[in-house]
Amino acid sequence: MNRFTILLCINFISIVLYGQQYTCEKLHADIRAWNSCTNNNNTKWAKAILEQNAFEQNADGSFEYVYILNTSDSININTLRNLTFNYIGLNFNIDNSVRADMETNSPDNGVIFQGKLIGIGEYTGFAEYNKINGNIHFDIRFKPNRIRFSVKVQDYQVIKYFDGILVENYTTLVKDTFPLNPDSNHKKSFAMAFINANSRCLKHANNYLEYLNKNIKVIQATDLDDW
Repeated sequence: MNRFTILLCINFISIVLYGQQYTCEKLHADIRAWNSCTNNNNTKWAKAILEQNAFEQNADGSFEYVYILNTSDSININTLRNLTFNYIGLNFNIDNSVRADMETNSPDNGVIFQGKLIGIGEYTGFAEYNKINGNIHFDIRFKPNRIRFSVKVQDYQVIKYFDGILVENYTTLVKDTFPLNPDSNHKKSFAMAFINANSRCLKHANNYLEYLNKNIKVIQATDLDDW
């Protein structure tokens, strides 16, 4: 198993300890389905994910995971917004200026953030080194008693060195790469990127859910509305 591969699990103990206020059974079901595909060979693992349809894909080929997080409480939207900015900041090491831009460019009822997943795919051969980064996009919207959480990876940055010299640096859509495109080049590194891109999306959804349930301290009554 490659050291860059992320295995997902649900920490039920921590949920009980802190008292869960948000729930999402679909997220837990998706994680269980994902974990059933694991394999020590990344190429076989990527194919298994594809064959078992254990990932979420849009018509444009991007991976997008959308979850509705529900609570019986009514939570102040500004509280949710600030907690979400904190979560993004901790996980992507953003500085104050980036956070300020994120707050300015996000809607009043949500948080939008574009980040980068570094080194989700790698391959080292004779005098050759391939590295793949992923561009990840969060679009999180709030209502007093639920959250729409969306996380998406649409493209990769592909970097290739030969004899220590940069010979390739380009962006490609995930739909054009292995295993979605079985004829693509760099199959080993793209297989790893496919596994990790989907895994990171699921991991962020699960970690965000747990982060909220551990850190919500202010609960204020507000008007309820339907999606």
